[in-house]
Amino acid sequence: MANEVSLTASMRTNLLQLQTVQDQVAKKQNILSTGNKVNTALDGPTAFFAAKGLTQRAGDLSSLKDAMGQSISTIQAADKGLSSISTMIDQAKGLTTAAYAALGTDAASVATRKALAAQFNSLRSQIDKLAGDSGYAGKNLIGGNGLSLDSTSTSRAAVNTIQGLENARVTNVVSADTYSIRVKGTGSITGATGDLGSAESAHGLTGLKLSGKLSTSAGSFSDVQIEVRGATGRERSFIVTDGKESRTISYFDNNQTIDTKLSTAATSGVAQSSQVTIGGTIEAGDVFSVTVEGQTFSYTATSSDVAVGQTSKANVASQLRASINTALASGGRLSGKDVATTAVGTQGTITLTGATTAGVAREITLAATTTNALTKHISESFSSGTVVSFTVDRKLLEAANNSGNGISTIQKNVDLQVSVTNLNGATVTRDGLSDRGEGKLADGEQAFAFDSGTVRVKVDQETIQKAASANCAANIVTKQVTDANSSNDLTVQLNENNTNAIKVAAVNLTSSGQGLRLDEAQNDWTDRSDIDKAVEGIDAARTTIRSASQALSTNLNIITTRENFTKEFSNVLTEGASKLTLADQNEEGANLLMLQTRQQLGTIALSLANQSQQSILRLF
Repeated sequence: MANEVSLTASMRTNLLQLQTVQDQVAKKQNILSTGNKVNTALDGPTAFFAAKGLTQRAGDLSSLKDAMGQSISTIQAADKGLSSISTMIDQAKGLTTAAYAALGTDAASVATRKALAAQFNSLRSQIDKLAGDSGYAGKNLIGGNGLSLDSTSTSRAAVNTIQGLENARVTNVVSADTYSIRVKGTGSITGATGDLGSAESAHGLTGLKLSGKLSTSAGSFSDVQIEVRGATGRERSFIVTDGKESRTISYFDNNQTIDTKLSTAATSGVAQSSQVTIGGTIEAGDVFSVTVEGQTFSYTATSSDVAVGQTSKANVASQLRASINTALASGGRLSGKDVATTAVGTQGTITLTGATTAGVAREITLAATTTNALTKHISESFSSGTVVSFTVDRKLLEAANNSGNGISTIQKNVDLQVSVTNLNGATVTRDGLSDRGEGKLADGEQAFAFDSGTVRVKVDQETIQKAASANCAANIVTKQVTDANSSNDLTVQLNENNTNAIKVAAVNLTSSGQGLRLDEAQNDWTDRSDIDKAVEGIDAARTTIRSASQALSTNLNIITTRENFTKEFSNVLTEGASKLTLADQNEEGANLLMLQTRQQLGTIALSLANQSQQSILRLF
């Protein structure tokens, strides 16, 4: 056509070759800029899709590696909690060692063990909190599988309806069971034989005993204390204490007096008049003696003499005068002596009048003495139903160490028992007649330990006698209250197809019966057996912790090994993909340089081919 430009064959050939070279240059530049010799499926379908498969697998494995890393952190968090719990278990063992060192039955030792038991319970509570705080990313490998057992609310309420029993419960529940709780006994009160003998020796007492029957409204298991204060030859105070009640009795004050006085001297025809005057504070047991003409008349004051509303001095004077008058009767000790008559005044004065004989002064010889009582009987009743009675021997009191002063404690024994029996027929009893340290029933929470759990009930000492009198009984039942679940179990995927995985099962490192089986301190560690139970629990807890630690370590090693394998294998896959697609930069650079040279040569060839057309222009 007229408007078309025609190229020569040589020019067209050179132009096509130049275009081909230009395409190759562009391709090499793309290879050099991307670093890949295969960038699309068009560059090499086999290599492209093979490399893509390897790269995708490597990516999947990299994602798994991240998940494995989180799983490792979860296990490490559990291990930290486990290690801390193990440390607290060691601390708890130290408390039991200290309790064994304070196994005396004295008040100080009992108080020490009670304080150590409270510390033990505090540590146990912290163990549960540590286990609960050891979760990571929603998983707690030492928090347990959710399974739990407990006593039913209905059965707890049934036990709590028994008069004198409160807060019935079962701790450290290992398996379901039924426990029968029974209260029985007469409530009769006695004192520990050894304590009674020690108190008698310490304070010069005889016939010391505790008696009575436990009150149904104000009963008390408290020990009885007897305290003596004062100095020899002066007033002594005897303080008897039962629980919150205390009584003070004062004796041996040496305040009683007896004096003689000559009012009228005897002369010829004049009768002698003498007076015996009783004074001071008179107590039952005080002894008053008057010696008349060599004959001694004595009287020991009684409780009726010094009773409220009585005039004790006049009473004693009347008794002494009666003895003297009897002796004045015919045939009496004073018959024919120089005494004629006697009289008693209202203020405790005895007047003795002598006989008269003309020409003879008939003088009456008179003397008087008084001493504190040699013995005093004390009997005190308390609202708890306890009766404390004893006799104080003044000579024994004064001969005792520290003049008998000091405090003695008498363990109160009460015929009352709380017993618990489980389905297997095993029975545990807390007995008010037992010695301290040997399963003795006391006020407050009492623990009854079985293989299936520990029954605990608070005993109210004031009213428990009502239940004993009625021989009351009730059952407390334990059963499973929550089902096991796998919410805390950790599943770790180990390959991209999820055909290989490892499951890390959660363990229970709480103190419960489904976990460490570390029970609360029993009976404030009053008994050695209670401390033994705590030690057994600690040993069992250590075994459980070691087993859990070993399982965690094994799983951690497996997952860590698989994480390293996954990382390295992912690198292998990536490297393999690279081998299929990556370009040799040196070779591709040389190829580009060669193509650029060919491009320049092509341009020159095209220019030479065009010279024949330019020569025609010279013709014009």
